[in-house]
Amino acid sequence: MVYCCLYPNSTFASNDTIPKTKLDSTLVKYYHVSFDSLFLTSGKPVDTGLMSVSDVDRLSRSLAIYTTLTNTGLAYNNTRLEPVFNNGFDISHRAFDAYLVNEQSIRYLIPVQPFTELYYTSGSKKEQQLNLSFGRELMPRLFVGMEFYLVNSPGPYKNSKSDNKSVSITARYHTVNERYAASLFYFQNKLLMQENGGITNDYIFTGNQETDRRIIPVNLTTAQNKVKESGFGFEQYFNLSAQPAKPDSLQPKKNNIQIGRITHRFSYHRNQMLFTESDPLAEYYAGFDTVLDTEKTYDSVYQQVVKNSLQWNTLGYRKYNDDIPFYLVAGIEHAYIQHGGFTEKPGYYTQLNPYAGIRIGLLKSAFLDGTAKLITGKYSQGDLMLKARLHQYLGTKAKNVGSLTFSAELINQDPSWFFQQYSSNHFRWENQFSKSKFVTFEGAYSWHGFTGGAKWQVLDRYTYLNKSAKPQQFTGTTTLFDVYSNIDAVVGKFAIKGTFHYLLNGNDTLIHLPDFTMKIKVAFSQELFNRAAVLQPAIIYTYYTAYKADAYMPALRAFYLQDEKLTGGYPFIDLVLALKVKRANIFLKYANLFGLTGDYSYISVPHYPMRDPRFYFGVSWRFYQ
Repeated sequence: MVYCCLYPNSTFASNDTIPKTKLDSTLVKYYHVSFDSLFLTSGKPVDTGLMSVSDVDRLSRSLAIYTTLTNTGLAYNNTRLEPVFNNGFDISHRAFDAYLVNEQSIRYLIPVQPFTELYYTSGSKKEQQLNLSFGRELMPRLFVGMEFYLVNSPGPYKNSKSDNKSVSITARYHTVNERYAASLFYFQNKLLMQENGGITNDYIFTGNQETDRRIIPVNLTTAQNKVKESGFGFEQYFNLSAQPAKPDSLQPKKNNIQIGRITHRFSYHRNQMLFTESDPLAEYYAGFDTVLDTEKTYDSVYQQVVKNSLQWNTLGYRKYNDDIPFYLVAGIEHAYIQHGGFTEKPGYYTQLNPYAGIRIGLLKSAFLDGTAKLITGKYSQGDLMLKARLHQYLGTKAKNVGSLTFSAELINQDPSWFFQQYSSNHFRWENQFSKSKFVTFEGAYSWHGFTGGAKWQVLDRYTYLNKSAKPQQFTGTTTLFDVYSNIDAVVGKFAIKGTFHYLLNGNDTLIHLPDFTMKIKVAFSQELFNRAAVLQPAIIYTYYTAYKADAYMPALRAFYLQDEKLTGGYPFIDLVLALKVKRANIFLKYANLFGLTGDYSYISVPHYPMRDPRFYFGVSWRFYQ
């Protein structure tokens, strides 16, 4: 017997409160981070459609467009600027974030019945990817889940192998009366990325002078990066009021006042990064800092964070489906931070960070959200994040002619520790940068899968890596104005999903981004054999205008400014043929079709050619019981 998760608005409904409605037993949903997100929405469905089955890697699963190196699973850079709140101490990897599972991205699966899903792809040059998802109710009201991700690709060029693994394990439990619930999580990531520093002469590739890519000389032959992240934690809540009594027509109506719930959350996160190089005196490093150890580079850094938070909110036993009339949360977070390897001596910090959030529903047609967080303590003291958002339906939620969304965000924070102090075999610096400020205003209109909007970003004291791959802070203010449109719609047998951006850059010598980017996928679905199968051919088109894309420095695991080479202006075209037969989705994909024309200008990061035209084969298969 399944005791919860049987209908969208009541994930924790006890058996005697479940309405007798017909349920989709194959439905699998999930939520992120916290019980709050589960009670505030109906959960997000796990995508099982043909439209996304050919998205073979993590980067292709969103509408964002990235510049990448020569192999899947290696470092990447976004073609849009997305400021991130460091949350007191920055322990993330901007160049590898999409490949890592952590407490913010773990999926807590909500299956109606036990299920297992396998996803496997095979590409050229022995590239392989394997994903596994599993979820079930182990015993009444105790649910467990596990997800595993593997990417292994030797790469088409020398010293460009990627071998990335991630695993997450979750469990959650609630009492019969739902007054208490707890969840646990564990995650581990291990990324191994060979670093070749790019090819030594671009013309060997662009002129197609050597068709065997393994023969083309590269800058580094023994360098590699290792990234290891792991963590665990738990969350528990207790409702301060008893569960409201069921309505009884024979008894007078009682005023059941709920005074909310208390939530405690604990987490531990450890992060290790290691760059090794057997030839520290290679010509590639000339022009940077003097090498300290001429025999071997072994640059190791680590960071670990222990956090405890205690909060109160107004939820109680209430469950919503995105139509929240009122929600208030307030809490405080204690963080203990330790790091080593950035400087000669390890660093230790303690922080006490208050935060709050609110959501108000106005006449069932407008919703106002707001969040705030303040960092206190020795490091990053005074860092502040403020967000506000208004969502207004033009009519009601059920019947309207679209909706308007307006949002504002303020991030005022110290640059990450990496920009302030760093010491390695190839790079060293010590800075005292001022706080950077990011202000974003955004407005958009949405209707039937179409969204059109504009975003204005103001950047004050922006910090970046300059042309010498050293941190530098711009002492003035600059702006970015992004006009965009997104589409995710079905018209008859056609499905269309895409994004378009046009950027007005206030300082293109400081921030290098393409003026125009677009990515669109069009698919046509045709049922076969009396609806026993569905055939879906599709085309994917990705393009961005030429610009001076940032260069990549393996020894720093980061991108930096360069002014010597233009990249972009190349049309990436992929063809897909997908087939759905019962619970199996099968696809064939031919990537970079335009490369067959003899145009070898597909370089997105200076000196790192993109992949040649190639085939992929993949299958996604879901099992129940």
